[in-house]
Amino acid sequence: MRPVSRLNQRLLLPAWAGFWLIWAAGGIAHAAAPADGIQDDTRALTEETHRQLAYELKLFREDLKCDAWITASSFTPAGITVRRQAQITRREWSAERPAVLMAYDRASNSSAMSFAPDFWQRYPSAELVEIMQDTRRILTDAKLTLDERLALATRSWIDRLRVMESVRLKQSLWIQRREKRFALAILITLACGAIIAAVLGFASRRRGARAGRRFRFPEVHVGMRFGAAHGGGVTAEIKTNVSAQ
Repeated sequence: MRPVSRLNQRLLLPAWAGFWLIWAAGGIAHAAAPADGIQDDTRALTEETHRQLAYELKLFREDLKCDAWITASSFTPAGITVRRQAQITRREWSAERPAVLMAYDRASNSSAMSFAPDFWQRYPSAELVEIMQDTRRILTDAKLTLDERLALATRSWIDRLRVMESVRLKQSLWIQRREKRFALAILITLACGAIIAAVLGFASRRRGARAGRRFRFPEVHVGMRFGAAHGGGVTAEIKTNVSAQ
């Protein structure tokens, strides 16, 4: 095998470095989703905080019927923002399912949240944007430890999304009840209209039948009385005994 010259070595080193960066970026994006919903490469979370957050994420996933994760990394590949990395990771882990992911990068002290399209359809966009802003503000608060920041930020968006889901369900139930009442009112109105129409039709048929009837007085022939043309008269027939006088 021919030895590699120094010039070739200099040319190969950048190529290998670029390949390593691409592989690292792909490895982060295609890493398996954490079973408990937490990927903490910074090791900033204590065991107790990790356990509590994992339990809260579990309840959140069950209640909202969605996936939920938090990631904390110490390295982000060059050319990829935390926001972009959060989107890639969420899509790789959730595919088309409803999901939310909070990502934090310790090296740049930056964070991002990624919501699946289903969330933007469920809830008002302004409220989701406000959650993202509040989460970023909490994660950049230097007065708190990273463990406290990650825990506080996670619980903040969990609580906010729970409230939004509760409001959405109540509104949906109210609309359903209103639609049922409206449909019932329409049915009652139609039934009453049909009854009234039947009664009016029956009355109209009876009125028509009565109008078609004609009553005539019998013709009575009487003699003329006192020379009057229409004086009338009285005719009496008395039968007596033949022998009577």
